[in-house]
Amino acid sequence: MLHRLLLRARYLTLVPILGLLVSCLALFIRGSRLILEQLQMALAGSTGVEHLNRFEVELLEGIDLLLVGTGCLALAIGMFSLFISELKLPKTLSFRNFHEVKGLFANFIILAMAIAFLEQLNSFQQPESVLRSSGAEIFFSGAGMAVVTLALLAFKNWGGEPAGPLPGPRELD
Repeated sequence: MLHRLLLRARYLTLVPILGLLVSCLALFIRGSRLILEQLQMALAGSTGVEHLNRFEVELLEGIDLLLVGTGCLALAIGMFSLFISELKLPKTLSFRNFHEVKGLFANFIILAMAIAFLEQLNSFQQPESVLRSSGAEIFFSGAGMAVVTLALLAFKNWGGEPAGPLPGPRELD
């Protein structure tokens, strides 16, 4: 009885999977909207330094949202294929264990942090930002992101179980 209960309990992971899919959809819509708005502005011929800087920052924000959405989608796919049912996936999306799913998501976090740092660096280059700042906060922000990146890379490379060959078909039911 406990065996059957535990086998059925794996379907509880559908709750976070559905949450990730809804989040993914929202991030894709918002990111695409930001990018399309900026492209529309660029095609309309908006010129000037403030328009160019706004274009760069909002374009990076849109790309960042798309990357985070892609990370949510990859996490949802990985959780589904590990807990619910195997999926025929490309090799890059085939997961042998939960650590590989978390490692892939860590890659997306690193990319999102890099884009956030570029956005911060771009806003620092604005004349009004230079007057308000000595540049120390951009240094410490970059250093903080570097520490988090190193921690994520260490976790990804040394913090999990060794990956062996892909398991055969699961016989859960």
